[in-house]
Amino acid sequence: MKQACLICIIFFLASMSGCLAGSENNQDVKFEVTANVQNGTIIETYVDGELESMQECHFLFEFSSESDLSKISTYGINSSEIEITINPKENSIINLTISHHGLYNILAFAIDENGHRVEKTIIIIVELQMKWREEGTNEPKPMPFKSFNTGSQTHPSSTLITSLVKNPSITDDFTGGRAVDITWNIADELNEICQSHSDEVGDGETVEWKTIYFNTIGSHELRVNYDDGQDLIDIEHTLHIQYQKPEAS
Repeated sequence: MKQACLICIIFFLASMSGCLAGSENNQDVKFEVTANVQNGTIIETYVDGELESMQECHFLFEFSSESDLSKISTYGINSSEIEITINPKENSIINLTISHHGLYNILAFAIDENGHRVEKTIIIIVELQMKWREEGTNEPKPMPFKSFNTGSQTHPSSTLITSLVKNPSITDDFTGGRAVDITWNIADELNEICQSHSDEVGDGETVEWKTIYFNTIGSHELRVNYDDGQDLIDIEHTLHIQYQKPEAS
């Protein structure tokens, strides 16, 4: 009987020893990650309604660890669109390119040799600036813009709009140029006019409309209606979709 009890105690202690060793092997990997910047602005340039160029945003994430690097198998980041991983023994920097505006929760992670994963979150804000230009027209094209990107964690806070309409002076016509009547409209995807402003552009003059647009749901258009006149006009729009940084919890 005593021998049986002794055997049970030995098995119990052995099993306890195994549990402690397993817990010790699965301790969290300690690592740090820093981003070179946490906000940026994509710049899109349009000429006569066609996209001419786009400047994307690039972010660098640098990883480091006080843990033994031989025990860390992978560093990585995960956005709503892509996951990128590197071998810590070969590299410590990940380059992420973002081509859509939004507020992103970037998940940085490290994986040890046993497959145990540790994660940290970095908030990245990417805004959008659109530049639109048309010259010599009496039928201005509508400028479409989409406020919300499905990859973003939240809607933008607002859209800033600055629009210039110029009526170039006619120097080779003895009759001279004439004034042009125009109306700016911002329309939603249901074709409802959300904001509107009218003005007259004299010969050789430029008029400006600045506004803040708070409807950040769905698709929209900025339109310039040529109400009355004969002269050709030039259009320059600058639109900036911006985000509010969340308060620290």
